[in-house]
Amino acid sequence: MKNIDVEPPGFYGTQPTSLLNLIPETPKNRYFYENGFSKLIPRLTLRVHSDIEECFYLWDKFSPKKSLFDLWDFRYSWYQGHKNKPYFYTLYEGKTPLALLPLCFDARDKKRYEWFGTNWMEDNAFFVKDDSLIDLLYGVFPTPIHLNAIEAKAEWRDKPIVKRFQKDDPKNLKNISGTSSIEDLLSAFQKKHRYNLKSDYQEVQSLNPKIVVTEGKNLDLIEILIQMNIDQFSDRAGDESDLVVPKRAETYRYMIKNSGIYGVKFIQVFIQNRLAGIDFVIEYKDIYYTIKGGIDVHRFKGVSNFMVYFEFEDAIAGGFSSVDCLQIDYGWKHRYFDQKEVFIFEK
Repeated sequence: MKNIDVEPPGFYGTQPTSLLNLIPETPKNRYFYENGFSKLIPRLTLRVHSDIEECFYLWDKFSPKKSLFDLWDFRYSWYQGHKNKPYFYTLYEGKTPLALLPLCFDARDKKRYEWFGTNWMEDNAFFVKDDSLIDLLYGVFPTPIHLNAIEAKAEWRDKPIVKRFQKDDPKNLKNISGTSSIEDLLSAFQKKHRYNLKSDYQEVQSLNPKIVVTEGKNLDLIEILIQMNIDQFSDRAGDESDLVVPKRAETYRYMIKNSGIYGVKFIQVFIQNRLAGIDFVIEYKDIYYTIKGGIDVHRFKGVSNFMVYFEFEDAIAGGFSSVDCLQIDYGWKHRYFDQKEVFIFEK
């Protein structure tokens, strides 16, 4: 699949453009000139980078690398799979980059700018040397734009862009730092949720399951997971697996190939010599990410909760501080995870 060469709206070209031309001193732009930027704006230029090596340099310079989603190798997997051209909107003072808005453009489906890596990305933030520069980035945003899963700081509340934020689907996280056992963790759940989780776990345990944990770059197992996830959703009207889309399945293969800074592993549960479930987990620093899974829902009940229970145990045993079950509740995550507020911006 080749990149689409037609440049999207809002693209200023690769040459530096004076911010004075983009944010001229007019009544419409009064905010910028009344909030301490009148002397800074003439010193700044905007440059839009699409060369992938230049984008890597900028990402590496700005990214805090705290989260899986901060890692170039992970986001690059999505670039490889989806082939969405990058557009890194960068503010410079002289030759020094001060602020970065790392975008790509979905030219095939949604026809809009998104975070580099598509709207599947989480833990998103504006890359700036100083928080005040967010205002100036907002002044040069291309449109149409869709920025999801934004981590908003309390001190940003008076900024124009924040006033246009809407609530996104919350992140699902569980802090397990200081948790010594699964029983300690279960005691924090509501009684009925604790009962259901333990009951399903014990029911599957009574069937003498075989659990196989495989670490490392195993491309055979990602193929098994892809097919099992597709099969799991095949009879649900209107709820098809996203992995039926070839570019999405290809992205998961690249996630495996590009691992190294982050660790990857598969957890398989066999019952009566049949594969009942398989989960794909990524580990980075002290965070345990449950990324994707597939369950044989037609033959085995309770396997989903069994996997949740087992993975909590695995994360506790591994000394992780939190389990990140990602966005979108799917009707069950709130039972076992705390929900963190994140935001979305569209223009």
